[in-house]
Amino acid sequence: MKVIQHTASRTTRGKNLTIVYGIHDFPVGNILVALTAEGLCWLGINCDVAKLHENWKGAELVEDKAATTKAAREIAKLWPDSLHKLSIPIVLYGTAFQLKVWKELLHIKSGSTVTYEHIARKIGKPKAVRAVGSAVGRNTVSIVVPCHRVVNKSSDRINYGWGPAIKKALLKGEKVA
Repeated sequence: MKVIQHTASRTTRGKNLTIVYGIHDFPVGNILVALTAEGLCWLGINCDVAKLHENWKGAELVEDKAATTKAAREIAKLWPDSLHKLSIPIVLYGTAFQLKVWKELLHIKSGSTVTYEHIARKIGKPKAVRAVGSAVGRNTVSIVVPCHRVVNKSSDRINYGWGPAIKKALLKGEKVA
């Protein structure tokens, strides 16, 4: 899987971008797939274009389900075990810290989970557990960059931007115990 990174803040990442999007069926609900000329920049779960617009201020958003169908089908076909074989590049826009966290998330195997603390240690910032949690929560390419595989140390609370039920469904689909 090819990963393209751009350092940008949330308020500047959409400037001068055209994003094509479409909503498609997926095993845990609908996914909103969004593409730039470089590749997949957004994957939201059970959301509408308002959420996309909120996260890509200044971008020109163009609805074109046909243009995003190939990406959506490939994601659905490769999930849960083979998303690393995705032929469409992933385009990540974030701060240097967020990009580091998101790249580390790509190493979490399907069927397993890790803690925020584990990610913090892996990126060389063992005391930055809360900052890691914040970065995980701002991931723009859900499912493909598997933020749903990161759990609290005590596992008693389920945090997930798309809701706890979706996180549970994704983990169940990946056969996480």
